[in-house]
Amino acid sequence: MRLQSWESQDGELERRPAYHKLIASKNLQSGIAVDDGVAVHYIEEEISEIVSSRQNAKAYEVFFDEMIIEKELRVEFLGSC
Repeated sequence: MRLQSWESQDGELERRPAYHKLIASKNLQSGIAVDDGVAVHYIEEEISEIVSSRQNAKAYEVFFDEMIIEKELRVEFLGSC
């Protein structure tokens, strides 16, 4: 799966619809999208853990099944420093 950084605080509002369009048109495979501050740890091409330095940050599996589906994934908040 591909990893895509999701909409961020720096104003990249077109990122999410562009990613949806590419997946729906089959120009890009389904993948994982994450908010700023989220990291995805893979072991042998499988997700092992998803963590965040931001309390409300999220991660999603994004795929096309007659329509775009965003499945929210569990993210572990690492706590504030």
